[in-house]
Amino acid sequence: NNSDFALVKDKFSNSENFINILLNFFKQNNLKLEDLNFFMINLGPGGFVGLRNILSSIKSIALVKKIKVLGFNNFQILKTTITNQDYERIALEVNNRFYLKDIKNCDDYYSKFTVQNILEINSDKILKFSKLPKYTSKNLQYILDNKLFIDSKLFPIYENI
Repeated sequence: NNSDFALVKDKFSNSENFINILLNFFKQNNLKLEDLNFFMINLGPGGFVGLRNILSSIKSIALVKKIKVLGFNNFQILKTTITNQDYERIALEVNNRFYLKDIKNCDDYYSKFTVQNILEINSDKILKFSKLPKYTSKNLQYILDNKLFIDSKLFPIYENI
């Protein structure tokens, strides 16, 4: 059911366009900020500048409009795509670096991940992603349904309620 959340996506990948993308999304879908209960923000790992720009934009809007902001990480999204349970770790390639995390800790935002410049080529226990899968209702619903949201395991970024 897509009525529980709205997804902003666009062909532009640089964060300088984020506000325009967000405004266009609201206009095209006949939405207002007052229609939102909360924002969900991807906290990475990813490009630092992009994450920082989007986070600061959303936190500014949230401050003015008194909207809750919650964060999730890319590993939570990646976990929803795994069907083979033999893998032990996930590796996400971002800007020619690999961010690795144990699959069993993907839902824990505070759990550690490692960064490597070169990934072990022969490891059959590491599932490598060179890009994030598209956000779908399935993987975003996983975050909401899997008690991550209900039990406040999503990282509370800003709450002015």
